Amino acid sequence: MLLQLIKDKPLRILLALKEPESVWYLSKLAKATGTTYVFVTHFISKLEKTGIVTMETKGKKRFAKLTEKGMQVATLFEEIRNKLETKSVSIQQ
Repeated sequence: MLLQLIKDKPLRILLALKEPESVWYLSKLAKATGTTYVFVTHFISKLEKTGIVTMETKGKKRFAKLTEKGMQVATLFEEIRNKLETKSVSIQQ
């Protein structure tokens, strides 16, 4: 159901970024979410323009980090996903 409301790849990326323990280098983010590096860089660029993500540099590598606004957005999408998954489990029973 959720895939009908929002595309799967962007959602996986957004929710992965919500994990605060991880440093999300773009290549690591692509691998963890099953997407390509090109897709991740393009999507992160869009998120950066809207103020959802900031890019920081560590050595020669750049990594993405959710802003406060981004954390709020990711939390909302996570809540929606959880509600939809709960509903589909209830319907199947």
